[in-house]
Amino acid sequence: MRVIIQNNGGLRKLLVVASSDRDGSLTLVMRREGVSRSRVSWSTKPGEQEPTQLSFDKPRPKNKRITVHQSGRVNYHENGHTIYIEPLTLITQGTCIYCYRVPSLHKLDLHTEEVDEEDAIMDLSDLGNAPVSFSVWIGTAAFMPPGKAIKLTYDVEGYSIAIEVDAEPFPVPEGYEDHFVAIIPERGPFLDQQMAEDQAMISFHRTLTGSLGPVFYHPNGEGIVRLIFSVPMRIAPKFKIELADPDLHVAEQYVQRDARSEKVMLRFKVRNRRTGQIIRQQVSVKSIELDAEL
Repeated sequence: MRVIIQNNGGLRKLLVVASSDRDGSLTLVMRREGVSRSRVSWSTKPGEQEPTQLSFDKPRPKNKRITVHQSGRVNYHENGHTIYIEPLTLITQGTCIYCYRVPSLHKLDLHTEEVDEEDAIMDLSDLGNAPVSFSVWIGTAAFMPPGKAIKLTYDVEGYSIAIEVDAEPFPVPEGYEDHFVAIIPERGPFLDQQMAEDQAMISFHRTLTGSLGPVFYHPNGEGIVRLIFSVPMRIAPKFKIELADPDLHVAEQYVQRDARSEKVMLRFKVRNRRTGQIIRQQVSVKSIELDAEL
């Protein structure tokens, strides 16, 4: 999903938001073309308020990437900083995770591609060419920031992303008025992660499906079946899957392991014993046994 700014009859790039179907984590990218060879930064901390320039070993994309994990961990890829908010499935309040100041809307890159049905257009035709700053919020599905904003809501999961136009652009040091500037919070509401990643993944799939136990997804176009466990395992479990049709089976070589999620998820393909054909339609499962050797 893309957030596009409409201003003075043209469309401008601002933000891309993507959600992972693996665990529902969010990726936000502030869109800018080109690369940078250095970065100027400053802080509100005593002794760090003067802007300092850092030169990069090699050019870096001007895009600014942020990942918001289900566990509540927010990673800022431009400088490696991390803060912690509420786990997404347990969101109760709005939290501002990023502020972004542009010298003027007409300096945003033109959006020349087709506008998709899922794209969100933010009409800021009433704003001139003065500096504008945006605040990015994570909140409940019902949350809305006080100022002019556009919201992307994940109703089933119960959370949303809101992009607010600040009433006044935040100030920058003298001489940097024409720069694109980001504010990254030093810390979030919490000092550490509030939910383990394994548990956060289970919570996401339970919320998405309404299940109170294991979550079983039917085969996708490649014939891959996903089983989300009801609790995190100590280690990647051994398994025994018995299907209602004795001609079908799941063997170890048909399992796709992922070190990040093997303690909470099993991905496998069902095949015909005789022909070896991958089954891409729903199959009836007789029993599933998982053994993590307590």
